[in-house]
Amino acid sequence: MENKKAAFKLLIREFHESRFPDVIKRDLDIPTGDAIPPRKAITITGPRRSGKTFFFYQVMHDLEKAIGREKILFINFEDDRILPLSVKDLDGLMEAYFELYPENKDRKIGLFFDEIQNVPGWETFVRRVLDKENAWIHVTGSSAKLLGRELSTALRGRTLSYPLHPLSFREFLRFRGVEAGPGFEHGKERFAVKKLLGEFLVHGGFPEVVLAPENLRAKILREYFELMIYRDLVERYGVRNVAFLKMLMKYLIANVSNAFSIHSYHKAIRSEMPVSRDTVMEYLGYLEEVELVSLLPVFSYSLKTQQVNPRKVYTLDNGLRNAVSFRFSPDEGRLAENLVHGQLRRAGTECYYSRGKREVDFVVPRQDRVLGINVTFGDEVAGREVEGLKELQRAEGKRPADLVIITKDTSKIEGGIRYVPLWKWLLEEGS
Repeated sequence: MENKKAAFKLLIREFHESRFPDVIKRDLDIPTGDAIPPRKAITITGPRRSGKTFFFYQVMHDLEKAIGREKILFINFEDDRILPLSVKDLDGLMEAYFELYPENKDRKIGLFFDEIQNVPGWETFVRRVLDKENAWIHVTGSSAKLLGRELSTALRGRTLSYPLHPLSFREFLRFRGVEAGPGFEHGKERFAVKKLLGEFLVHGGFPEVVLAPENLRAKILREYFELMIYRDLVERYGVRNVAFLKMLMKYLIANVSNAFSIHSYHKAIRSEMPVSRDTVMEYLGYLEEVELVSLLPVFSYSLKTQQVNPRKVYTLDNGLRNAVSFRFSPDEGRLAENLVHGQLRRAGTECYYSRGKREVDFVVPRQDRVLGINVTFGDEVAGREVEGLKELQRAEGKRPADLVIITKDTSKIEGGIRYVPLWKWLLEEGS
């Protein structure tokens, strides 16, 4: 343990002697400092490479102005100089810090633990520090170990969890040096915004990819894909049939915005890949749990109807999808629809799709009304987009419906439907 303590001291000194890297602001809003409720840890979750460490730098930079650098402790638990670690080794971390700064023992300090899920039993350490130290605790993790029910169970209600996804369109523009302020659509910035939408549509919003040279983006994204498959899925769940897992994942992301039926898919592939239907369901669940894919249920007030109907497929990031799937066409319509789904997911919106004579891409139930959204990216709006929304409105009876068609560049209100360009809708929703 003494060796680990010495290694912790080295990392702590390095952190305090270095300057924060330059960061581009993210829009995630979390409580900081005294705004954090007592005995609660702040947890930032989300996919690998979505920018959680740099978001920590953003928060620490602001906190430093209030309490000073030496009252902040940051440890990256993927640093090879302290690995491997057990939960007992973590006792040495706090000892190392207070031996360096004994004057801070009774003062409020900020603790930032990056990728702490790499330490088995980390949650017992965090709970103990919450109970015994005068500290604000911040935690990140990028695997399923820090997602969903496992996080709540591990910290027993002692955490406030905030997801950090790949960049929104507003954040993407900021990374590319364009700030879309109030009234921008009437100024020269709108030309840059519309041009950059095409890039966002194809290459997605992983921060490193956005800032990388164009000729390296696909390579970086393919490496992300392999990392997510092996670290977040194969290692995490003990997956044995890696070939089928990759095949399933590539099929799903190639079919973004299409309906997916487990029964039909299993029937189609069982001669080529002899796996059971249960295996398909199991691997599908893994992909959903780590947020690589989302499966949207049909809109119905009947749970049985939701269960028996196919679900629509969406994926985490357009760039990731384009880097690993074979495409016969640019697929701009599907990619636009996936961006809309990503923005709804980022906002924590519960949504469905409607399947009548005509389809509605997204149905968002609200307390006293329903929102229906269709997405089209052609030069003209097809009649089926309007008919699907009108059908949804009729099905809702007296319950009012807000109807929206997201377009390539059409902006108007007609027949009770609002037509809004994709770039404008993404910026409105991202505010």
